[in-house]
Amino acid sequence: MARKSWLVPAALVLFVTGCMPQVSGNRTLAMRYEGGWKMSGLDAEIARAGNRDVAITELGRTAWSSHHVAVVRTEEKPHYHRFHDLTVVVLRGEGLLTVEQKQIPMSVGDVAHIQRGVPHFFRNTSSQPSAALVMFSPPFDGRDTVAEEEPKRKTDEDEDEEDAPKKRGWWPF
Repeated sequence: MARKSWLVPAALVLFVTGCMPQVSGNRTLAMRYEGGWKMSGLDAEIARAGNRDVAITELGRTAWSSHHVAVVRTEEKPHYHRFHDLTVVVLRGEGLLTVEQKQIPMSVGDVAHIQRGVPHFFRNTSSQPSAALVMFSPPFDGRDTVAEEEPKRKTDEDEDEEDAPKKRGWWPF
């Protein structure tokens, strides 16, 4: 009888693990556009990006938005978009999203929205390429990426000079 006591816990473990949802590494990207369905796998989109450190490929677009897969092997350069808002959904990997000098840890399933004009960049911290679904509004044309120089650190002199107009009484606000 003692020899068979392990059967019940083992059967329970097998049952529970069998009922758990299986997570596949190759996520399905199903996008419905005016011309019909665009179906793709995440692995195929990462392969389409090639070996570039940072690559963005378009999945499709409507009159109001466009959808892309962004693959980051190392890190993006700090930049912003003058005319485009974007929403990012991490599909694979992990890293740090820096938005206005605030670092936000991101991993699979995390979502970030970045308003136009706001400096940002992503640095991959995983050993494999990180990939995200990126939605732009209005549709992204590939040209609205403005390089953002690393902000210089403020010194006491900078702060005094910045406050000078307020002290002189001609600050417009």
